[in-house]
Amino acid sequence: MTGSITESHGCPLCTESYDDRMDLRVHLEVEHRKSEVVAYLMEFDAAVTDVSADREPPTVDEERSAPSA
Repeated sequence: MTGSITESHGCPLCTESYDDRMDLRVHLEVEHRKSEVVAYLMEFDAAVTDVSADREPPTVDEERSAPSA
């Protein structure tokens, strides 16, 4: 078998896909507004990282530590 297998890079905001990452980057910069890309990334990050699930809420009796200077 000759040739190499190329990985396709799909746009997370539409159905376009590109063989080259730079082409995908250009597509994102030209076709999608920056605010649209940022909103998508923030939603994705919130779905992946749920901070409240990692921390236990403080209890009423728990003593707060003094801030350091």
